[in-house]
Amino acid sequence: LPQVQKVMPNDTFYFSIVRDPGTLGESAFSYFRAAAPAFRSSPSLDAFLASPSRFFRPGIRGNHYARNLQWFDFGLPDPVPPGKIPRILENLERVFPLVLLAENFDESLVLLRDELCWPRDSVDAFAHNSRDGPRESSPERVRRFRAWNSLDWALYSHLNRSFWRRAEKFGLSRLRREVSQLRR
Repeated sequence: LPQVQKVMPNDTFYFSIVRDPGTLGESAFSYFRAAAPAFRSSPSLDAFLASPSRFFRPGIRGNHYARNLQWFDFGLPDPVPPGKIPRILENLERVFPLVLLAENFDESLVLLRDELCWPRDSVDAFAHNSRDGPRESSPERVRRFRAWNSLDWALYSHLNRSFWRRAEKFGLSRLRREVSQLRR
């Protein structure tokens, strides 16, 4: 952040996006398999999830893709004592006053548009680079990915609550109306 702030105006509005690590993990395994030794050395996703510490070694180049990827992307400290996590997340929210949710992308676009004071017709959305049709991970896979990526799960849970508090201030019925308009 200090390096970015050197080149950005003082009134820059920073925003980002997060995804539930319970579903992100499956995509990361597929997408980063060649780059992450922890994924590459595992014979399958299920083998990795059955015993991730068998394959994962911290500090090995590329293994940041295999655990707490979003925490890493935000530049947050790892390891971190659990008692410090709430303070870290509060500080992160000061830098990123709006963090979009991949699972609620349309709602996120509406809130972003409002935050940036853009007119309603200034945002369009279309699906790109997404899987064909809905694909559900098993509840057990989701649970295992969330447990393995516990820092990402803490990050996502915190930012998800913040997102919906912001949505309530915006007005949930208004949000639903504007999402419907966006989708049309």
